[in-house]
Amino acid sequence: MTCKLNLATLLVAAATVLTACGGGGNNSPSTTLSSTSASSTGSVSLAATDAPVDGVSQVQVTFDAIGLKPHGKPMQMITLDTPDVISNLLDLTDGNASPPILDGRAVPAGQYDYIRLYIAPRAPDSFVVEDNGGQHDLLLPGQQANNNAQRFLQLNTGFTVPAGGTADFTIDFQLRKALVKAPGQKGDYFLRPSLRLINNVEAGTIKGTVADSLVQDASCSNDLVADKGDAVYLYAGNPQTLGDVYINSQGQPVDPATNPLVTAEVKQNPDTGAYEFTLGFVKAGAYTLAFTCQALADQPETADSISLIQSQTVTVKANTPTTVNFIAPSP
Repeated sequence: MTCKLNLATLLVAAATVLTACGGGGNNSPSTTLSSTSASSTGSVSLAATDAPVDGVSQVQVTFDAIGLKPHGKPMQMITLDTPDVISNLLDLTDGNASPPILDGRAVPAGQYDYIRLYIAPRAPDSFVVEDNGGQHDLLLPGQQANNNAQRFLQLNTGFTVPAGGTADFTIDFQLRKALVKAPGQKGDYFLRPSLRLINNVEAGTIKGTVADSLVQDASCSNDLVADKGDAVYLYAGNPQTLGDVYINSQGQPVDPATNPLVTAEVKQNPDTGAYEFTLGFVKAGAYTLAFTCQALADQPETADSISLIQSQTVTVKANTPTTVNFIAPSP
């Protein structure tokens, strides 16, 4: 199986879709990164963040290698000296990011076609702990419980590493979209290829609050689970129709025009009592935000009719915090 990537040109990142692939389908020869002259090298930095998901308390992921495909040349493998373990992706919400998986790693300068993230499956390397305490293996799509073949997620966007410069990115593991039960595999989970790639130089942050009356609206489905089901959805531009999270088996949005790019959990601040949210690593541009208190009813594999109580448009600037508050409607 051949997979293809496109990261954005120098310091330009776009929302991206990833592909889950197996080691057996690599049609590109691999080499190990070798040293070259300083004038022909640049560096790559890569970290991880997460958009939250309901029903689980821990998602551990272990990376053991990164593959970079220079344009017109063999793919080059970076085998990590020590596997990089993110013990819980759920700790990386609200604009937080992991320590770098790659931190200024020197690579040949030039254009690259794609990047691959090689993930070690199953406990003790990669696993999910549900809210009820049950632990299950984390696999990639197409990987059976007894299959030890190396698998990877491939970012389908191209990028350029500038000579003497740095390409600095963050990967958003959108678990509300990406994490699903593996059918017929005794409770195991799949990490589907539904991730976002963000250029850190061009990213901003959205923070805000949600009025108590909206969180307690008559339509809310969060009454039985404290502080669950409240979320803010982020949409590109100003679409006429705002849809739910609905992703196909390949991790692609069924309707890209109406599908939210990412979601953020709304949580009550224990000190102030205010309901707050943060959307980190948002590429500069125009967006629509919508608040829902029915996120628990929004299942990624089905089209769900959820109520979006209030929406607002906003323009995000790079390296700048933007404030958006959802206020109570006038009586």
